[in-house]
Amino acid sequence: MSLKLKKRFIIVLLVLLFVIYLSLQRTLISHIATRQDKPITRLSSKIRLSSKEHPLILYWGSPWGQKGYTRPDGTKWGECVVTNDRSQLKQADIVLFHYTVVNHEMMPWKNYRNPNQVFVWWSAENPAMLLAENIDLTHIERGFFNWTFTYRLDADVYGGYGYRGNLMNHVSRGQKAVDEIMAAKTKLAIWFVSNCDKSKGARMRFKYSQKLIEAGLNFTRIGKCFGNQHLLPRGDGNAIAQTVSEHKFYMTFENAWHCKDYITEKFWETALLNGAVPVIWGPTKIDVLRVAPIDSFIHVEDFESPAKLVEYLQYLDKHDLAYREYFRWREDENMTDENMICMIRKKYPNIEPQTRPISMCEKFLQNTESKSINSLYDEFVLSNPNVCYETKQSWLKNLKYAILGWAAW
Repeated sequence: MSLKLKKRFIIVLLVLLFVIYLSLQRTLISHIATRQDKPITRLSSKIRLSSKEHPLILYWGSPWGQKGYTRPDGTKWGECVVTNDRSQLKQADIVLFHYTVVNHEMMPWKNYRNPNQVFVWWSAENPAMLLAENIDLTHIERGFFNWTFTYRLDADVYGGYGYRGNLMNHVSRGQKAVDEIMAAKTKLAIWFVSNCDKSKGARMRFKYSQKLIEAGLNFTRIGKCFGNQHLLPRGDGNAIAQTVSEHKFYMTFENAWHCKDYITEKFWETALLNGAVPVIWGPTKIDVLRVAPIDSFIHVEDFESPAKLVEYLQYLDKHDLAYREYFRWREDENMTDENMICMIRKKYPNIEPQTRPISMCEKFLQNTESKSINSLYDEFVLSNPNVCYETKQSWLKNLKYAILGWAAW
């Protein structure tokens, strides 16, 4: 066979494999959605309203095996009480599993389980980062988890990085407060970043930042990516607050592109809490509009090019009244979260803003429904746009997942 024919054969084979992959994936997802007659491992029975005054929440291990990520034993979480002691598994009403403690050795589950217990999967990271960490969600038994506890608005329990109402209650408000914010500004923009290339999104945002520089944006950059992390030690909250407050804009660049609802402390704490206007890259604008204080941010997707964004930032730098518009949500001391929700609905009638989320304990005490998660991989990964999680490695994983699912069917 000639070299030319070999090349053609390889191309045809790759195209055929891709078509098979898409077909199998659609078949699998359809199968999961429609087939309910197949037994599900440890499907929870109907969960009753708790008869306990203070239900018990058990952490099944600490994230990354490190201290400080879980609440201490005996502390209250709403009306619930927390423990880290696995020997209390039989007494626990809710068992909380961080994604880093769920491993292949756990499956199949060999420990005690009461049908009325709620097993909860917990993650504050997006699918792209989980895949970058080689976290495999496909091995988890069907029906093992009942709820998700994540940053997503459609999670069973919202565990995001911030909430509009809480932010409004925490920051100083009124005309004087905004006057002080304006008076502190001496520099244009700043960005802290130490993840340069651990995920596709991290590499994409870094390239975008380079395009901003090429377009003439002069902004402060601090972190491991620039070898100057010593200038602002991580964990020094006061120094971070002081540094950010001197800048008009904080570059709120997430480490993933269009991962559903993934909006982190970069937006809530680093930018808004410290009086900087967030310039957002990563989540869709619609996702941000659902959660943000009204007219509080700038989104890169509103500009046809990095150069146009730079032009706008430079315009705001020279026009204080236009820049101040991004703090109108803080100027009205009487503004409530409920009023702002109404304002968002009026301005964006096709967007449903987030309302006050309920806590893990509230959810449990009020719950009367039964739920088990057939596929955590479907619910948390494949429910995102492909650009959120797709890499060469994830493409192969999805192909394997689709083939295994098809074979099981």
